[in-house]
Amino acid sequence: MNTPLLSNGVGELSYSDAVPVPLLAYQVKEAIPLAASGDFGDFLFQEIPTPEAVVWYNNYLLIQSGHFKNTGRYPKLELQFCMNNSFNYHGEGIGKRNLRDGSFNMVYVPVVNSEIVLRPGRIYTTLDIYLTPIVIQRLELLYPVLETFLGQISRGEAVTLCPINQLMTISMHDIIDNILDNVHTDGRYTLYVATKVNELLLTILDRVTHHPKLTEVYFREEELQLIYEAKDLLLANLDKPMTLALLSKAVGLNKNKLKSGFLQLYDCTVTSFRLHARMKEAKFLLRTTKDSIERIAFDTGYANAQHFSKVYQVYYGNTPARYRKDME
Repeated sequence: MNTPLLSNGVGELSYSDAVPVPLLAYQVKEAIPLAASGDFGDFLFQEIPTPEAVVWYNNYLLIQSGHFKNTGRYPKLELQFCMNNSFNYHGEGIGKRNLRDGSFNMVYVPVVNSEIVLRPGRIYTTLDIYLTPIVIQRLELLYPVLETFLGQISRGEAVTLCPINQLMTISMHDIIDNILDNVHTDGRYTLYVATKVNELLLTILDRVTHHPKLTEVYFREEELQLIYEAKDLLLANLDKPMTLALLSKAVGLNKNKLKSGFLQLYDCTVTSFRLHARMKEAKFLLRTTKDSIERIAFDTGYANAQHFSKVYQVYYGNTPARYRKDME
């Protein structure tokens, strides 16, 4: 990393390329790992460089609560995604912000001076894509929403593209999954990532231009934690029927609040969220295991391979068998 990360307990963290065992499942092929471990817990930062952007995939697992500072003398322009679990973030010039699970924004700071607050016992995941201003400047005529943003950058002022953080869509999640699950090697790996970064950038600009989120999420902190608990419960039980009513009863939050929570935090219903999670898991199993399609159908909650294959084809445009054959 080009800026040091400071812990309130141990000072500047020391790094190695040895991936911590608790975070092995988050290792990305071909990415350059940078890890830190200690009494505070385990951090794993993974870099994927391209000619015009650098992707950092970051995972944090804390043993005890901690404040961590990131400082540097250089400007930073980044797409900032909160992929899993919410935390507080404070950046010089942009103030204190709650990075909600499933949110994103574009941020510019003339110097890096930020702080995050993390709780123990959960894995926090973020994705940061560092861009050069020229990448944004060439899109200004197509997306007038960039005009004010670029004006403040030219004056050396800290700025966020959107006044409040926006919600990631399923298509954004899919593009990020493609970046992290890149099956290519050699020069094709970098080219594929660069293509997907551009696709993600255009998807974001379309979203904030035509369908911006204009109001903050209004839930009490304890309600937010129950919504996140429901999400985790759903993801841990993809092979079981987890309806809105069952989730509501399991976490102790009424159905209307839970339904509204998914719409506000994830921009989709509980049913749509579960379908996306099932399809994502199925694609992962098809690519990384030799399990039969029947077995994968069962593991993702489908009674038989025929029904699973029909749903998969509607969702992805090809059958599980075709996808696996193409991968081979």
